[in-house]
Amino acid sequence: MKKLVEVKNLKSGMAIAADVFTASDRIPLVPKGSVVTNSMIGVFKHNEIHRVTIEFPGEAWYKEPLPVVQPFLNEHLREKAVDGIRDMFQAIKESAMSEERMTTAYQTVKDIDPIVEQLVESITTDSRPFVHIQDLKSYDEYTYHHSLSVAVLSIAIGQGLHLDDEKLRFLGRCAMLHDIGKVLLPSDITNKPARLTIKEFEIVKSHTIRGYDYLKRGKIGDESLRLTVMCHHEKLDGSGYLLGLKGEQIPFMSQIVSAADIYDAVTSYRSYRTPISPAGAIELIMSQANVSFDHDIVQALVKKLELYPINSRIELSDGRRGIVIENTSSMRPVVKIINTDDVVDMTLQKNLSLVIIRVLYDEED
Repeated sequence: MKKLVEVKNLKSGMAIAADVFTASDRIPLVPKGSVVTNSMIGVFKHNEIHRVTIEFPGEAWYKEPLPVVQPFLNEHLREKAVDGIRDMFQAIKESAMSEERMTTAYQTVKDIDPIVEQLVESITTDSRPFVHIQDLKSYDEYTYHHSLSVAVLSIAIGQGLHLDDEKLRFLGRCAMLHDIGKVLLPSDITNKPARLTIKEFEIVKSHTIRGYDYLKRGKIGDESLRLTVMCHHEKLDGSGYLLGLKGEQIPFMSQIVSAADIYDAVTSYRSYRTPISPAGAIELIMSQANVSFDHDIVQALVKKLELYPINSRIELSDGRRGIVIENTSSMRPVVKIINTDDVVDMTLQKNLSLVIIRVLYDEED
């Protein structure tokens, strides 16, 4: 059953039933069959699209209401963190144009320390063994939400590697600051809604050294923090940028931030591409273990990410729909098929051909 749904009522996991075009010039925006994400909802709002056609099951496909999966960070801390990151980035941009604003920028960077401490406390005291960062994603103010997601995921990876709280706080600060060099790039490049040219991408790559230079000029952090920020695009095999460092030449904390950065970037909706699924992103990163990323970091990432929380409603590649009842294997959970007694353990040999193609949500009036 297809139904026009107000954008304000959309939820992640809903299925787009008809191609979506920009309201003014009918430029293709989102193709039919795409899965709605929080970032995509932001795209619709940004382009003043008020309704989209959604595909719904013909009837209710589960019998009893299910518990709501709680977000990993409470709303107050999430908003406080995003506000702090926004203030920091804006102050840095202003200080780049006026040395008189450097003191203000320095203070806004210091102001994120209590936020990082709260993030570390929230993550290390949460009884859940996994993190689920989908609720942190947003197209609006993408850079700020991306910095928060990378910080949360970096801290979680660090926890999985048994780093102490002091190192987790250091890691969180580095992750918050990892993209500050982008604030210093030309706005026509950072705000470009299409793919970058080769020349433009070369300019974007310079954000690593620009961030380092800014931090050093402003006497922000110590040299280890500045190097961690600068090296977050270096790869173990030397294929990264800008310095082409290899192996142990790359700070270990940079390698953690790099894995978190890649995961969040490829699972986020951008105006020029659709996101990879969480499981697809994990497979991508796993394929780069000991090539781009340290093997232990990849293992910690896989163990800490909760791709399909308990009570997630999903659709399998054979068309059946179900509810995740166990996710010890984060990429291959156990699924209770709705309105039946069937239980599908996706780790079993007989079920390896099945994949989860999307997360589903209830129809709401």
